Amino acid sequence: MAKVILVRSPLEIAKNDQAGYGWSQMNFSEHSSVDSLMAAFRDQDVEIGRKGNQIRRFFNIRAGDLIVVPVARAILLARATGEKSFGLDILYGENRIGSRFLRAPDGTIKRIPRDDLSTALETRLKIRMAVASLDEFSDELETLYARLESGGFSNINSQHESENSEAIEAFKKTLLERIQQGHIFLSGGGNGMEMLVMELLKLEGYDVHRPSKQHYEGIADADIEAYRKDRFNPTKLLIQVKHHQGTTGAHGIRQLAAIDEDDAQRWLITTAISGEGAKALAEKDGIQIMDGNDFSDWLFEHCQNLSVVTRSRLGLSDAPMLL
Repeated sequence: MAKVILVRSPLEIAKNDQAGYGWSQMNFSEHSSVDSLMAAFRDQDVEIGRKGNQIRRFFNIRAGDLIVVPVARAILLARATGEKSFGLDILYGENRIGSRFLRAPDGTIKRIPRDDLSTALETRLKIRMAVASLDEFSDELETLYARLESGGFSNINSQHESENSEAIEAFKKTLLERIQQGHIFLSGGGNGMEMLVMELLKLEGYDVHRPSKQHYEGIADADIEAYRKDRFNPTKLLIQVKHHQGTTGAHGIRQLAAIDEDDAQRWLITTAISGEGAKALAEKDGIQIMDGNDFSDWLFEHCQNLSVVTRSRLGLSDAPMLL
């Protein structure tokens, strides 16, 4: 049965998938048995005091044993691979045992907050020993290791946070696809999207209205004008709204660029993605673009505060969802 062992190893060694113990005077890896090692301590007259059990425990770590490395406010977990080695480059970690640490997908070592551990285990970690048995916590630590190894989480709060984040991203993606494809009940011809954008602007504190089609000359056009005035910054927005699927071209940019008003911010809001040509033209003319993903984020921020009618037309449920 695998043992569970606390090793106060320097973090620098953990980065190399090793756990280390001290004793720079003695290379543990040169010995085939703990009896040989202890005899070498005596022969070289190296005083070990009351550290004999810790030396034996570290030397006897075998492949498959679970190693617990305490760090600031957390622990690291590793499965011993068994290879012994020695080095003088890191103090208090000269004697080393191969240890495969749990790592995140980006390669960083997973840190398990001590708050996620049982009170008894958290208390035991305070023991003033460099190497100690944690076999009495084997069930808790092996369960934790297995959960983290399979991509799980160290506690229910972390799991809930991740699942909630995934659910939100899936919700925004599906809602945007439904809007793009017209699988909602907003009025057609672009009017419904313009009304939705106006409602979102009102929730942001803007006064809004739609200018008549005769308000601008030539190609110049804005679907929505929005105003907000606070103590310091009066703001005017001129907005083109495009209810598109796929890619939005540069026509909306040209319509906004043709408006002769220097004091207004100009925005193209589209449910699609904007093409590279449109982006380049927008940057040249000082026009900002909110594409489908950004619009979905904005809509999600306010979806709970939309009117009952709008929520119904978007197919949003009022029922809370279980993860």
